[in-house]
Amino acid sequence: MFPINAISVDPSFFEQIESLEELHSYKSDRESMCYLLIYLDRKEGYCYCVSQGQRININKKDIKTAEIDSALQFVTTTEKSRDGVLCSDCLYKYLRTLGEASEGFLTDYEKQEVISSYMKEVASRLAAELSGFSEGKNSEHYQHYVKQYIKRLNRTRSQWAALTMKIKDSGSDQTLMRLVEYYRTLYRLESIFLTQVLALDENQEESDPLHTLQFMVGVSEKVIRLSDQIRESTHEILNRKVMSLDIQESLKKHSEKRRKTEFKFINLIKVLSEIDAHTSQ
Repeated sequence: MFPINAISVDPSFFEQIESLEELHSYKSDRESMCYLLIYLDRKEGYCYCVSQGQRININKKDIKTAEIDSALQFVTTTEKSRDGVLCSDCLYKYLRTLGEASEGFLTDYEKQEVISSYMKEVASRLAAELSGFSEGKNSEHYQHYVKQYIKRLNRTRSQWAALTMKIKDSGSDQTLMRLVEYYRTLYRLESIFLTQVLALDENQEESDPLHTLQFMVGVSEKVIRLSDQIRESTHEILNRKVMSLDIQESLKKHSEKRRKTEFKFINLIKVLSEIDAHTSQ
């Protein structure tokens, strides 16, 4: 480890680099010079320091471009930045704790603690977004607000159940009845997910983070599949024109919420799957 002289260079100055040979032509004559830029060599699959033309390594392990790609996806999903600039410390933390550089650096217990911390962070953030809570998950009102939102979800589920019975009694289209049941199940899964998130804070010592992680991955995958089924059934019903205007209006307000919920869970599954992949290594 030695001190560096860091200078900020416009990345566009190096955007024409397409090979390691071209990269080396930009190498600084001073070993302490750092441009604060990295080059991802897609051919060999490794990450290089632009100013020194050398592979970047952590804990004596060369960093692969695939690890940087995973880190970027993970950090952009989990870390919010007002100015759009990625947190370099967050990238380093990911590489040091979930990347290959973590091997031999963290004990199994320490790695499990890190995974648990990541999981709680992303799950709690989604819970706040789903419930519309904007004060931050550390606020004393967070738990109460999410619990109230869960109650509203459960009331909505009861309304879906009543609508299912109404459609069944009227002898309406079976696809329409399945669509309503899909929506009811979607709200149930959202309620289950949020309840599990709250349990992470209430039973920290008793919960198994890896089991909880796999459970959340499973729920998220079900939400995404269910949303696909809702979309397909809706298109089928609209094309056949078997939906009454009053039911169309009833479903319309829930359709936008469903799309937003699906988008949030798609982002979540990317992060949770990334964490899950490292637990099995």
